[in-house]
Amino acid sequence: MPSPCAAATEWLGVHAVFGAFLFGACLPRDDRLLKSLIERVEYLAIVVLMPIFFALAGLSTTRDAFAGAAFGAMLLILVVAVVGKVVGGAIGARLSGQGWRESFAVGSLMNARALMELIVMKVGLDAGIIGPDLFTMLLVMAILTTVMTGPLLSLSLGRRRTAPSGDGAVSSG
Repeated sequence: MPSPCAAATEWLGVHAVFGAFLFGACLPRDDRLLKSLIERVEYLAIVVLMPIFFALAGLSTTRDAFAGAAFGAMLLILVVAVVGKVVGGAIGARLSGQGWRESFAVGSLMNARALMELIVMKVGLDAGIIGPDLFTMLLVMAILTTVMTGPLLSLSLGRRRTAPSGDGAVSSG
């Protein structure tokens, strides 16, 4: 049964996810409440609900996005997403006083935010704002940018290991 907030936003003609967001935003910021909710909901959300969401998202894809001009559009979306996130995050971190390596690490971490976009993309698809081809392209972008976050982070910061002296210091290798 959906939450009252989700049901209300669905009744208003707005996607139910916005009602769930509103409910979460209205919750008090009590650490005990948060810990209790996480203990009760996290396992169910990760083991049951997340796979269902990804399966439903996968059912909304089309293979037409991998042929002809659509494939070129998908590559363009991927390049713009990666450059926009990495460069934008790096510039923001650099302006806040971070060094170049740390700035590119921040930009690399921005790539991991692509999975949050899946919710917005699914809402757009359900509302008819985007079609299955564009949804597929954006889904591929979200997955690839998330997968490349680790290697980009390693590339920007280099490998880290503990010093042989055993003093707990971290050195670049």
